[in-house]
Amino acid sequence: MMDWWQAWNWFAVQSKPHAEALAAAHVARLQLETLLPRLRQHRPVGGVSRLVTTPLFPGYFFARFCPAHSVTAVRGSPGVLRVVGTSQTPLPLAPEIVESLRQRVQDDGFVRVEPKGLQRGERVQIEAGPFAGWMGRVERETDGHQRVLILLEALQQARVWLEASCVEPVAASR
Repeated sequence: MMDWWQAWNWFAVQSKPHAEALAAAHVARLQLETLLPRLRQHRPVGGVSRLVTTPLFPGYFFARFCPAHSVTAVRGSPGVLRVVGTSQTPLPLAPEIVESLRQRVQDDGFVRVEPKGLQRGERVQIEAGPFAGWMGRVERETDGHQRVLILLEALQQARVWLEASCVEPVAASR
């Protein structure tokens, strides 16, 4: 077969829904190196802002192995759906991809994401919550970019406080 089939490479592994940690732990028990970059963020849960831990890439983690020796065991691990590639052949990742991810993981095991820093007057679309899909303009941010006051376009006098993670800037129309 191909040279990479006999070599150790990094591969993206797709897990069952919400089973990234379980799948990565089972693959690690095969004496293989794994990487599951995670985020810790404030998100609205039941209308209340809570600190939650989520994978950086929901549904995926990374594993380093030699396909000739380990691909069958990885594919058969609890929580694993597949190794990303074709139905027969896994697709190795460039080592720089995994190295750049590793460099972003802090000592506590989490990846830091810088706040968006929305600008006053910037047009945004609300991505989550009861106003999902609505458009508005940023009036101001508070709590270290955690919350943002939006003037809703549909209701000219309506202002609403939202978690900053619930809004996305909209590209300026030409």
